[in-house]
Amino acid sequence: MSDSGNGNGAKKLSTKAWVWGGLSTATFVALLVWGPWWIEGHHLKDGEGELVSGAGIIVTGFRTMLIAIAAGGFTAAGLYYTRERHRLERNQFEHAQEQFAESQQQFQTTLRETQKRDEQQAKLTREGQVTSRYVEAIKLLSSQDDTQRLGAIYSLERIMRDSEADHDTVVTVLAAFIRQHAGLGLGIPRPGEAVQAAVTVIGRRPNRNEAARLDLRRTDLTGLDFERGNFRRARLSGADLRAANLRRTDLSGAWAPEADFRQSYVISTTFEGANLRNAHFSTGNIPVGVREFDQVIIDPEAGTNTAPEEEQS
Repeated sequence: MSDSGNGNGAKKLSTKAWVWGGLSTATFVALLVWGPWWIEGHHLKDGEGELVSGAGIIVTGFRTMLIAIAAGGFTAAGLYYTRERHRLERNQFEHAQEQFAESQQQFQTTLRETQKRDEQQAKLTREGQVTSRYVEAIKLLSSQDDTQRLGAIYSLERIMRDSEADHDTVVTVLAAFIRQHAGLGLGIPRPGEAVQAAVTVIGRRPNRNEAARLDLRRTDLTGLDFERGNFRRARLSGADLRAANLRRTDLSGAWAPEADFRQSYVISTTFEGANLRNAHFSTGNIPVGVREFDQVIIDPEAGTNTAPEEEQS
């Protein structure tokens, strides 16, 4: 029901009330004046046409009855009018509630759409910023200057932490950087500071599901610091890890056949489930009775890393 419908209903009710009120008043006045004569006229006069002695009582009683009936009628009409008015007001109230509910629903829908658009715009903005930072970092990573390379590596780490969607890409890029600058057979005398930074960043990357294994196959990682790093399931086959600091490093599930761990510092290192077939170890590197070391090659003449178990103050 619309507002115009409710308004027309109220006008019709008011018009009906005035019409019926006018007709009822005219009828009441006519009955009050002439009613006793029309209805009780044969009781008011005698056979000679004279008023009987009780005519006044009859007229008064008739008019009293008529007034009582009129009062009842007015009361009934008032109750009817009040009921109809209440019904119209209730309908108007229900209509107002419906309109309010519709307005609330429209507001909520508009708000959700606005929030969704804002979120999409914010996401696009963030992605644009991340892409810009990523492109700039890649440019610096290809620089010949070690300072710029370090800045690029730590910028990529920030991108990896801020954007879960770019996690795998950053890890893959850093691993490729290590293979490019510390690959076996490249004639590089020793891994540089930038390679160490890349290893450190990879080792402390967030713990997330990764699409592929970390690929560090046939890399020269001699003397690098892997302490407390996360290198679970890393591909290290043929890698040279001699004299590397592997203290408390997680190498569980690593694929490291023929890797060289001689003189490496492996105190509290985790090798659970690692493939170490034909990997090279010094005599003092191997915990006794650990299944993962069943197929390793022990070099008793290689010597062991004599670094202390705890850092010196």
